[in-house]
Amino acid sequence: MNRKERRMDVPAKWVNPCGLAADDFEADQDVVQLSDDQLLAQVVVQAKTALMHAQLFRDDYIKEMFTTNFDDLHTSWKSNRYDWLPGLREIPKQLGEALSQDYLNKLEIRNLDTILLDTYEYMQIFAVGLEQIVWDQEDYNLRFQQQFQDTEFKLRTVLCELQVALIERAVPLRPDVPRSVMGPQFRNMTENTYRHLRDWLIFRDYMNGLEFIVQVFEHFRQVLES
Repeated sequence: MNRKERRMDVPAKWVNPCGLAADDFEADQDVVQLSDDQLLAQVVVQAKTALMHAQLFRDDYIKEMFTTNFDDLHTSWKSNRYDWLPGLREIPKQLGEALSQDYLNKLEIRNLDTILLDTYEYMQIFAVGLEQIVWDQEDYNLRFQQQFQDTEFKLRTVLCELQVALIERAVPLRPDVPRSVMGPQFRNMTENTYRHLRDWLIFRDYMNGLEFIVQVFEHFRQVLES
């Protein structure tokens, strides 16, 4: 078994991101449960932290890999996306844009459990893509290995807060996203140009997903306050 095959058998970082034992999935009646507002606030804080981290090295990364700037790169590839990543139907906005007020108005607090589950799933899918970026950064000895490793860690923290929210609300979890969601044709890219573009589309959509979390859950917090 070669290195790439061994990697595919390593436990996925996005599965049980909090590292909870089986007993932790049972709600303890003696422990004070966090309010929905507190749960959502924790998710928003970690999503903002992860987004800020990504933005700190985004421009340097783009300059190094594409010899251009963010605005030009984003404009050039704005309409390109992978169908295995959450798309406009799931996250109806582009990076840097706000969700429409019409979309936010249609979100109902009674659907919070479903939205938490959906968001958890979206973030797990992004984690699959980021993992491959990290592996390729290592294999090709690229400059942004540490930044993308840190990105994986930040995403895991976001996933942990989503996991906590779901457990606190006693929501049964869906099956975890498998590595196979990202097919071999997307993993085994030897041509630098295609691989760099693949990494940008994943990284871009991941940042957009974080913006989505912040906007949706801050909207729910406002609804809860009112």
